[in-house]
Amino acid sequence: MKFQAIPSGMQAESRYQYLVAYVVDGYVAIDAGCLAFGLPLPEQKKITDIFLSHCHMDHIATLPIFLDNVYEFGPACVTIHGNSHALSALQSDVLNNRIWPDFVSLSTPESPFLRLAELAPLRTVSASGLQVTPLELKHVIPTLGFIVADERSAIAVISDTYHGTGALSVVGQTPNLKAVFLECSFPNQLDWLAAKAMHLIPKTFADEISLLPADVRVIAIHIKPAWHDQVVAELLALRLPNIEIGEVGRIYEF
Repeated sequence: MKFQAIPSGMQAESRYQYLVAYVVDGYVAIDAGCLAFGLPLPEQKKITDIFLSHCHMDHIATLPIFLDNVYEFGPACVTIHGNSHALSALQSDVLNNRIWPDFVSLSTPESPFLRLAELAPLRTVSASGLQVTPLELKHVIPTLGFIVADERSAIAVISDTYHGTGALSVVGQTPNLKAVFLECSFPNQLDWLAAKAMHLIPKTFADEISLLPADVRVIAIHIKPAWHDQVVAELLALRLPNIEIGEVGRIYEF
């Protein structure tokens, strides 16, 4: 399995995740914040499925542009998977003929722009040879994390969550689990903001990963650019051997 965080900044700032999108094995995307700008067009056209964690802007910003980029006349189209809240928000707030054309209404059986598929927590979905299992997280709006598995390995992508959801306990029981990509948005001194925005800080990040097997790689993602260096320093200060700092653009293989 190959996993990549798609770049969202200029070359000189490529380590920052201003926007969020990940691609697994070239065909399945998790979120679409920078999908239309950070991924070359031929690679965009390979995407068959997009799994939305939620509809905050940093996770969906370029989804409308992506849909426009990849549309071709014919029956094939991308499937957008999300919970009921995300799919409803996408239609009412984005694809509404004000912000962007209503691609749902414009779709026809002969030539759809997209298909919508509602996800339910812990109900596994097949997509381009991968098994994707949604996990309910704790955030300011209904949000999902994902376990992604093939026949040899599994990873989890847990972005935008507060601590204490129990999701990492479920992840820890996953067969063939190789890595967990886990958010850590703010430094410890902003614990009050993390509580209001419902994100992790290094202290609560450490609490969450204590629920995982000791041999599983834990890769920190979704670090807010304004506090990137401080968050990285605090994560490394934990001196836990299995913690890594996520590298934007790097292709991870499991």
